[in-house]
Amino acid sequence: MKLSISPLALLGIIPTVLAQGPNVTFINGLLETLSNRNLSAFASVAQSLNGSGVGQYLLANISNGEPHILFVPTNEALANAPSNVTSDSALLTDVIGYHIVPGNFTGKIPSFPNVTVGRTLLTDPRFVQLEGGNKAQVLVWSLRNDTTVVDFTNVGNVTIYIIDHVLSFPESFALTVPTLNASLSSFETITTQVQVPVYNATSNSTSNTTLFEALNTEWHGFTLFAPTNSAIANVTSQLQGLASNTTALEAVLFNHLINGTTYYSPQLANANFTSAAGETLEVKINGTGQFVTSGNTTAQIVQSDVLLPNGVIHIIDKVLVNTESNPSAASSALASATSAATVVVTQTEPIGFSQTAALGSPSASITEGGTKTSGATINFGNAGTILGSVILGLVGGGIAALG
Repeated sequence: MKLSISPLALLGIIPTVLAQGPNVTFINGLLETLSNRNLSAFASVAQSLNGSGVGQYLLANISNGEPHILFVPTNEALANAPSNVTSDSALLTDVIGYHIVPGNFTGKIPSFPNVTVGRTLLTDPRFVQLEGGNKAQVLVWSLRNDTTVVDFTNVGNVTIYIIDHVLSFPESFALTVPTLNASLSSFETITTQVQVPVYNATSNSTSNTTLFEALNTEWHGFTLFAPTNSAIANVTSQLQGLASNTTALEAVLFNHLINGTTYYSPQLANANFTSAAGETLEVKINGTGQFVTSGNTTAQIVQSDVLLPNGVIHIIDKVLVNTESNPSAASSALASATSAATVVVTQTEPIGFSQTAALGSPSASITEGGTKTSGATINFGNAGTILGSVILGLVGGGIAALG
């Protein structure tokens, strides 16, 4: 469905509708810039933003005078967006929210690790189920190049990157895992065969479900280190030996998981974390990559930041075969994470920047596990040259989210 409306008509609509919220002068200037850059389709979307509280919030946020990044799909990109998106004003508003990243990213792009995470304005609980219920979904800049930034410009404190695709939301664990080139089918199979306790706050009760369903829908906020098929194949005999020992097998799986908090790769910088089994997960970064250690096993993260609506996956090249557990430490860590998740934090810079700012450039690049990611990725093309390669690419959400 092609969106078309005169930008000049929009300039007349906005002041009347938005007089009580957004900066009308700024919105007018933004729309005029979009029109002058042949981005009239995106300017047209502003008409749909006027009709809802969420849309008003987006316009007020981006016009508040604070720094923002706005990713604007070309007219052709929006014309090729699925009709179920362009014809659904609420969904279209959410899509626009996922293209807006508040914060100052100037001079705050760490050279290593090669990702930068920004939190968007997408908060719709249909698509975002992170810890605390108060966090927006993220986008991740990286070295991948599925989608291209064709140009950029500035309007006040807003930097506009013009992209050739509409970014898509993260999809569920069930829909995301099959799309990954670094195949996790073996790990997925194991998660369907193991039962884990899940607490239901509504009924104040605990019941068992599969680890697959817990990761897919039940848990809100987690960090999963998922081993590849080849990693699992290398320890098949050890895992088979645990088949009759459910406690030990659960400990192994839980030692791949941080429950209650979504940690993106820049936050995993030379620090210790407590696994869902109550054991220490030590994460280190050096010139050859990013590594996680549990017990006597160290694995390399070969693909980071696979985004989910309710957490994040980091793909690793070894199984962390650690059968030890400390239920008391696990319970304490989850309680602390649950309490911390209720605190509302306004993101004003890249997520994890304070953890990675002191890291130097790597002497070797990180090997990525496959070229396909969990969503849209961006290469800054000629704009990247203009920017001095400050920003290199961007990972969106689930492949099928807009289909």
